[in-house]
Amino acid sequence: MNLLWCVTGAGHLLLESYVLMQQCACGEHEVTVAFSGAGSEVARMYGLQQVIAREFKDVISEREQGYSSPLVGRLAKREYDLVIVTPCTANTVAKIVRGIADSLITNLVAQAVKSGVPVYIVPTDFETVQGTTMPMSLDQETCRLCEVCPPLEHCPQNAIYRDDRVRINSLRCTACKNCIELCMYDAISFGGKVQVHIRDLDIENTRRLEQMEGITVFQSPDAIPL
Repeated sequence: MNLLWCVTGAGHLLLESYVLMQQCACGEHEVTVAFSGAGSEVARMYGLQQVIAREFKDVISEREQGYSSPLVGRLAKREYDLVIVTPCTANTVAKIVRGIADSLITNLVAQAVKSGVPVYIVPTDFETVQGTTMPMSLDQETCRLCEVCPPLEHCPQNAIYRDDRVRINSLRCTACKNCIELCMYDAISFGGKVQVHIRDLDIENTRRLEQMEGITVFQSPDAIPL
């Protein structure tokens, strides 16, 4: 199958989505990857943007698509057999259930439904309380504010800086993880787990999404039958 794989700006389920994406590409499927603007930024924070760019031939960013999203024309011509949106943020879900198509991903979903192309969506906000995986993180309680900070001095992206504290600029970070080894006090980590409480509004939007014609909702990427 020809798959159009859409990635929005969520860290939750991003790594799991990438694993399935990779499995599909290694199998019998052709995969085109489409990033929302925030999706590109978040994938970079988790060290996946460059990896995906290397591993997949057709990678499209929202910035390249302008306001008109010409990629939707491929769906009108039925060049894809299936559209997958995972991870799909609460913001994107809210727009879809209200018929708003003002971004690359929401345009693609709207056109897919119009063209009779099935849409599979994995929303990030499914349960009242759920765990999520963090990108690079600096524990301020553990940090000793060393006069000479090796992670800061040697970050290849200049993503670590100092104001009143040492901090990580997530928009610069590519999760190379060099800083983890350089910090002698183990103040920097990647992939930590935190719990978040989901708003009732976002859960209700997910339930509404499940009722929409042409769209199938899954709780995790692993549940998608491919």
